[in-house]
Amino acid sequence: MDIAPVAPAAPASRNLVIACIEDHPKAIKVLRIAQQRAQEKDGKWRAVFVETPAHLRQADDGSHERMLRLLTLAEQMGGKTEYIEADTTEKGLAQLFEKEAARIALVIVGSMEGEGRFGHWRAMPWMRVVALASQYTQVEVVPLSGQHYQRSLAEKLRLRAVRPMYFVYALLAVGVAYVGARALESLLPPALFRINEQNVALLFMIACAFVAGRYGLLPGLVASLASFATVNYYIIAPYHELNLNTVTDLLSIGLFLSAALLISLFTSQTRDYAQKAARREMSTSALFTLYRIASQAFSREQALEKLQHELERMLEVDVAFFLPPVLNPGDIAPAFPVELALGEADRKALDACWKEMKTTGTASPFNPGTPWRFEPMLSQAGEIGVLGIRPRGKTRLDAWFGKLLTAIADQTASVLEHIELERSIAETCIREEREKLRSMLLSSVSHDFKTPLAGIIGALSVHRSLGERLTAAKRDELIESAIEEAQRLDSFITNILDMTRLESGNIQFHKEWHSVQPMIDNVARRLRHRLRQHPLTVHPCPAGIEAYMDVMMTGQVLQNLLDNACKYTPAGTHIEILCTIAEGKGALCEVRDHGAGLPPEKIQRVFDKYARLLKKDAQIAGTGLGLAISKAVMEAQGGWITAANHPEGGAVFTLCLPQWRKKETKNANADTDGAINVPYEQAHRGY
Repeated sequence: MDIAPVAPAAPASRNLVIACIEDHPKAIKVLRIAQQRAQEKDGKWRAVFVETPAHLRQADDGSHERMLRLLTLAEQMGGKTEYIEADTTEKGLAQLFEKEAARIALVIVGSMEGEGRFGHWRAMPWMRVVALASQYTQVEVVPLSGQHYQRSLAEKLRLRAVRPMYFVYALLAVGVAYVGARALESLLPPALFRINEQNVALLFMIACAFVAGRYGLLPGLVASLASFATVNYYIIAPYHELNLNTVTDLLSIGLFLSAALLISLFTSQTRDYAQKAARREMSTSALFTLYRIASQAFSREQALEKLQHELERMLEVDVAFFLPPVLNPGDIAPAFPVELALGEADRKALDACWKEMKTTGTASPFNPGTPWRFEPMLSQAGEIGVLGIRPRGKTRLDAWFGKLLTAIADQTASVLEHIELERSIAETCIREEREKLRSMLLSSVSHDFKTPLAGIIGALSVHRSLGERLTAAKRDELIESAIEEAQRLDSFITNILDMTRLESGNIQFHKEWHSVQPMIDNVARRLRHRLRQHPLTVHPCPAGIEAYMDVMMTGQVLQNLLDNACKYTPAGTHIEILCTIAEGKGALCEVRDHGAGLPPEKIQRVFDKYARLLKKDAQIAGTGLGLAISKAVMEAQGGWITAANHPEGGAVFTLCLPQWRKKETKNANADTDGAINVPYEQAHRGY
């Protein structure tokens, strides 16, 4: 037997463009070049960022946000993104290049030239990336003019967060340390105090550490200098003069000052790290809350209420949402809380925010004297509304808090847009389902109405045309056929009207005490034409049994069950009606046929509207509403209906009326006129 040789696998096409990005003001140029090169090669492109421990140490507060925006922009431009953590940039990229070596067609790197005397050494990292990438594929260098994002001296020292009172607190802390030193001097013997004179400086060290940790680096430095001067002037001899005459004095004072400065520096850094962690936790918590509310809220009003409660709790500010009215989309009005009252200055800032889509109010360039701050809520579809916040107590609107508010406003816009989209989709699905049901009903009605009408017209036409030429038996047969078809047509129309009234809530039930046996007999007599080919056995009900029911509607339910038994069982099939009393349940009326029964896997759907359980059911005239109406009627009366297959064959439908009584026997458990009330939960249990 000849075996065809297996062709070698085709090599993967080199159509992947890698863009190595860094935190640089012109990094978007790298993304644009990558997008352009991928289009030229009819391939794909990917933006890659490698985060190293050095990045984490040197990154400022906005570095992560800028990188996140840059990666998000790459995805919006049609590329994919990849975030890699590694010890060095070269190691992270080497792993990627080795994994995708067969696909990479081009690597794009930005040449971040430094300025100044040491610019060449600051440019070394990107040159190492170029050397690494050139071992695998072609490399294109994109010049990025200007420096990296750099923090100013004020940002490094956090001068914007320093208040004048912090310097007063620093001097007070040094004063407390001095008082503590004098207290020790008064408590200890002079000789012992002089022996431990150098240890007194530790009190001032503690003061410096407290100030730096509580108020930041700059107040800590002030406390260090004040402590140095105080110790030199008051604690170390000669007293009351700054004396640095000997090398020992210089060494002691120098060590003290260095230790105080280092303690202040490290303590303030620890404070900064703690503040950054707290802010990241707050940001994460706020954004997570928005996503959680987006997944749980079912309406715009519910989402706004939850958002206001959660944001006020987390941010400790007053929160309000403003949305354009439906009839006047050019205006802006309070959406939650609706009763919020704004002053003239507040309204002016709100209108400016909505019309110009810019931040207005307190701590913004446009502040007409309002305590509110307004942030526009923007989504991809455009402007959604305005988020308003009013600071409370010690809440400070610094740059970080402003960025957080902008992110919250944008995410809130996405939440509201998502909810509106879901509502629109749900309404569309409901309309489509309504149209589908209407089409099904019209199709069923048009076919099922024509069938009995054709039978009626045909029978009466033959009777009129042939007249006396027909035998008496034939005339009776034609009349019986017309009557049967007319009853079937009446059943169709009744079912449709009943379902319409039940769904609209316009039907009124007139419940009274009625005997069960006469109702069954009346229904059987009314359907005698339909039951000509189906022998019916009505087992006698227990003597004197009455049920609290609407006898006409309950009779209609029983009629629907008998009609179904006639339609879905072969001619000659026996039908039985059995009425019993079940303790703890109520008065039960069972309608059993001896046909093929119900499909076990579809019994739960038997009471659905328009349900046809078998293919052949579609060939039988009917609207598919009879059992759905029966269930609605029984539940509206406080009863229920069930369907099952009889152990000996055939289907059995059971009606239950929980309120029943015996006319002759009164018992203590009976209510008015001896009625026995069985709650639905108790009666249905175990049935």
